[in-house]
Formats: sequence, C-alpha cells, structure tokens
Amino acid sequence: MTERASRIPPYVPYRTFRNFLDILKEGIPARIDRSVWGERFSGSNGTQLMTALKVLGLIDEQGQPGADLERLVRFEGDARRDVWRAVLRRRYAPLFSLDLQRATRAQFRDAFRAFGTNDAVLARCERFFVQAAQDGGVELSPYILDRRRGPRRQPGSRPRGIPPQSSNVPVARNAPAAESERSIAAMILEKYPPFDPRWEPNVQIKWLEGITRLYDGLRAAEAAPG
Repeated sequence: MTERASRIPPYVPYRTFRNFLDILKEGIPARIDRSVWGERFSGSNGTQLMTALKVLGLIDEQGQPGADLERLVRFEGDARRDVWRAVLRRRYAPLFSLDLQRATRAQFRDAFRAFGTNDAVLARCERFFVQAAQDGGVELSPYILDRRRGPRRQPGSRPRGIPPQSSNVPVARNAPAAESERSIAAMILEKYPPFDPRWEPNVQIKWLEGITRLYDGLRAAEAAPG
C-alpha cells in the first residue's frame, strides 16, 4: 500500500464493516485474511474491508488484530462507542479539526480532499464516515446530514423515475380477479423504495426494471376484461 493510498479513508459499505465486527464475536482470529471473510463477502467488498481495517489502525500490515479491534468486538453500549469515537478522532484528524456540529457541506468535502481522496470514491468515503460517526455518538451538523439524504418528497408526489399512469388505460369494472391482482401490485408498489440518484448504476437499472414490471402488472390487471 502506497503512502498516498494509505491516507484515503475507508469507503467499504458501513453495513459490511459492522457485519464483519459481528462475525468476529464468534472469536477473533490471530490474523485477519481472506480465509476469515472470503465466503461471506464479495471480492471487492472484502478487499475494501481489509483496507478499511488497516487505515483505521484496527489491524497491522500483516493482518494481526490490534487492541482497538478487540475492544470494538467485545465491548457493548457506551464503552464501545467511546472506543469507536477515539479511533475515528485519531484517523480522521482533518475532519475533527472542524466544528462538526456546525460545519457546512463544502467544509466537510474539503476536509476529505485533504486525505488525497479522489472523486471516484469521495461520496462513499463521506457516507462511511457519517454512519461511523453516528455509531460512535459524534454529533454532525444538519448541513452534513442533509447531504446524505435524497430529495424530500411531498405527500402524494411521485418518486423520480416512476412513469405516470396513462389516463387512456381502460379500467375494467366488476372484475374481482383483476382487482385482486391490482391490490397485490399496489401493496408491493407502496413498499417499493424511492429512487435515489446516488445509487450505483447497476442498482438504478434493477430498480427501474422492477418498477416497470410493477406498473406493467397494474396496467394488465386494469385492462383485463370484466
């Protein structure tokens, strides 16, 4: 790992990181390597996980666990939050030099650029820190937290990416089977997550394919003869 790369903050999904700590509750091995996580995480997530553990000082270059990793796995509640907050303060010094309760979006991003973080992973680095900071009880300004939220929807508004229903689609009357199919599709649609433009491209494609199938099902049910 080069000196510049070692300064780039973690950008593995925070859920992957937390899940790995939970796995270690079964027992902390003498060395963290692929044989420990290989069957549970994909190649890219596993590699990013190992990088995160090294950057955060939780394992050394040979993969041997440090005292902080032992504490994070074994401690609970406030004791664990105290350890995690101390780890973050050591490894994210440019961020903690800010007043994080009042910092703006621009200040937050500039602090990440001080690590040498490139644009390809910048948003993911920020996302990891926000979730980690919240896990450690670090208070963040509403400006920072707003950056992590998607656009707010007004009640009754249509999520981005969902095509409007055509007013020309015929609606069948007195069709119990069609009504049942429409009700099931409508219930699924109600629970469908709103579109988020920050998703990875492959996730966006899957979301659009899924929402299109739902709308096709609704239209087919409505057009069914009574």
